[in-house]
Amino acid sequence: MAKLRHLALLTRQPDKMADYYKKVFDMKELYRTKNGSVHLSDGEVNLAILNANDPKEPGHPDGLYHFGFHIDDANETTKRIMEVYPEGAPKERIATYAEGRASDPDGNLIDISTTGWGPVRRNDL
Repeated sequence: MAKLRHLALLTRQPDKMADYYKKVFDMKELYRTKNGSVHLSDGEVNLAILNANDPKEPGHPDGLYHFGFHIDDANETTKRIMEVYPEGAPKERIATYAEGRASDPDGNLIDISTTGWGPVRRNDL
């Protein structure tokens, strides 16, 4: 079975976006490219914050809708989001897997879930 291990976001504010993901989700910075892109990781998945001011390829307006983080504590994650980017505060939602949906400084939607996206769903708890 294939496993998702890399996701790339195109942004015009790579430093601000990288700081958000490092502070809110404890992602670690792996490296920065010469054009200002920043590569982060949670130890399994690489999140590339690509510099749209100097892109290798043009972006596409359609594509990524949202992505999610499996977290330990929803209250702690919400607190971090409020400290770093209060405009993106999570909204509670009724969904199969995620308890909340936040947004990053570019408006990308982020599901946050304490159950994850495995065989157990929130409805089953």
